[in-house]
Amino acid sequence: MSHPPPRNVRYDRRAGTVVVEFTNRSSFAVPARSLRGLASASEREIAEVELLGEARLYWKTLEVAFELGDLMEGLLDSPVFMPGLAKAAEEEQGGTGEPLSVEWVGPVIEFLAVNLPGSRESGWQHHFVTAYQIACETLVALGQADEIIDGAVPRENPEVPAILPRRDDVAVAVIFLAAQNELITFLPSDDIGQQQPLGAGNESLHQPPGYGVWAARANPEVTSVLRLLGLLEGNEWTAASETILWRDSPVEWRVDFTKDFRFLEAVNDACENMPDSIRRDIERLALITDEDIVVYMTGDSEQDEGASKASVIRMPPKAHEEVRATLHWIRRFDFNELFYKFWRIDEGWLTEDEANRALEIFNDALAIAMRKEVAARLYPHLPHLAE
Repeated sequence: MSHPPPRNVRYDRRAGTVVVEFTNRSSFAVPARSLRGLASASEREIAEVELLGEARLYWKTLEVAFELGDLMEGLLDSPVFMPGLAKAAEEEQGGTGEPLSVEWVGPVIEFLAVNLPGSRESGWQHHFVTAYQIACETLVALGQADEIIDGAVPRENPEVPAILPRRDDVAVAVIFLAAQNELITFLPSDDIGQQQPLGAGNESLHQPPGYGVWAARANPEVTSVLRLLGLLEGNEWTAASETILWRDSPVEWRVDFTKDFRFLEAVNDACENMPDSIRRDIERLALITDEDIVVYMTGDSEQDEGASKASVIRMPPKAHEEVRATLHWIRRFDFNELFYKFWRIDEGWLTEDEANRALEIFNDALAIAMRKEVAARLYPHLPHLAE
């Protein structure tokens, strides 16, 4: 390559440029609409730019790709290929957004099955612990189990589905479970070098030089799975791991991703390109009617279309306004679920196909932070939605 390895690419809407960031902390910017095939594209279509390997920039919807080296030499009118690009790229990546080799599937299934409470013989119990619930959901999505109210039961004839769950969601499920079982420990930056390893054989994980300090120690069975999922290269976190780790947001690292330009741009995108169906759901959740209050007080939760898993947590209502406040609290969980199911920072609002592949990673710190920002911007007259 005639340039350092790229670590990220983004569209700077304000400047109208595509910005490539390299691993040596340098960057390169090119006016987006000066590129052949992008002049009449929408802002959303341009923002869908991604890296294809380490040498190309790629727009799937527009079926346009450019050699990064060509762009850096000022060749803005020479796309690599145009018609059929999406199909060719999917074949290169193995289709459905997954790499050609899905080597992670077997190790992930084994990791979840071994580290959940229970076993393949007796089934798995989640004990209503977030990490265990998500791990059970992942086993179900990978065709290994059927869901039950308190966990998952193994299938007699397990079969990996043709369409896999999203790899980023699976990675979050692995991190949640590893942290819950203390197979990975995130280290505060001011304590690095003073902490003792978890035990013999644990590996030290860190950021590449110059990218701050995201340190951890992890069991080798965890690190091997994280490498297959693309979160680690050797013992260094990859660029792709950063926004995935935001979703767990370890308190030890004290990372405030809400100030990051990617988060701020994603807020703009989520507000400007919110689907009508999502907007209708939000407006339904925001409105608490007298009928809703009566339904809650009588315990007839089946009539409440806005009821969520959280609605099983009830307190004896003492007054009309207390019930309204309780329903506002419940509906915030439902509002969060819209982001758990239908939004990801790299893609914005998901297509129907991608939403069907998504795991519901509840207590996702990134999704909750996005919900708060979107609510504050679009519904300032309903401050309870942003709490």
